[in-house]
Amino acid sequence: MPIRRKFDLNSNLASMKKLIFSLLMLLLAFSLRAQEETSSKNDIGLDLRIDMVSRYLWRGLLLDNNPCIQPDLSVSMGNFTIGSWASYGYNSNFPEIDLYLTYELGPLSFTIFDYYNEDETDLPSIKYFTWDREITSHALEGTIAWNGTESFPLRVLAATFFYGNDRDADGKQYYSTYFELGYPFSLNDYSLELFLGATPAKGLYNNTANVVNIGITASKEIKFTENFTLPIKGSFVVNPAQENVFFVVGITLQ
Repeated sequence: MPIRRKFDLNSNLASMKKLIFSLLMLLLAFSLRAQEETSSKNDIGLDLRIDMVSRYLWRGLLLDNNPCIQPDLSVSMGNFTIGSWASYGYNSNFPEIDLYLTYELGPLSFTIFDYYNEDETDLPSIKYFTWDREITSHALEGTIAWNGTESFPLRVLAATFFYGNDRDADGKQYYSTYFELGYPFSLNDYSLELFLGATPAKGLYNNTANVVNIGITASKEIKFTENFTLPIKGSFVVNPAQENVFFVVGITLQ
């Protein structure tokens, strides 16, 4: 999930403004439609999960080389989910605290993310409510995801940053964009997913258009007692553009 403190790449993908504007308009339209849903669909759900991972790896980028604890708290009602996700690394000075809003329409979902990073080495400078585009530590991203169906399990993601802390050295927006395909399947008692991610232009992910995230994730629930199981997962990931390779493991408490 999320972005890292400051970005040092150079470019601007202004054409993505139209895509993000269209995404926001669709989200608004679905919001109005959701208000017309029957009350039977308005049950409120609360979900809390905590992931503990060996490293913080996101879309082929190593954002924290330390073991991290990553809580996720969300509330859902009808087709909407609002939540907060965070990452706190052992011996790390850059915790991340994010907000997100998702609207689901069957296997299709639309999400707005607000990624925010603190700098614990200079806490007096932290201004969470600063939203000036040129200096804010917030980065806003819009995503559209096809999450697959039972008969067609292919997963597709398109994501673009459109405001804030996704800037080049001159303070201009990169509009960093990322596309990902994922294919989940089962083998014995393991859940597996193959994935491939790429960026179409200069930006956060790479200096040029390139494949930045290829790998496989395996997950399984280990049963300790009749009433207690512990989900574990492991991911082998290659970033061809940066010639990096990673293996990350984690457990989930829920």
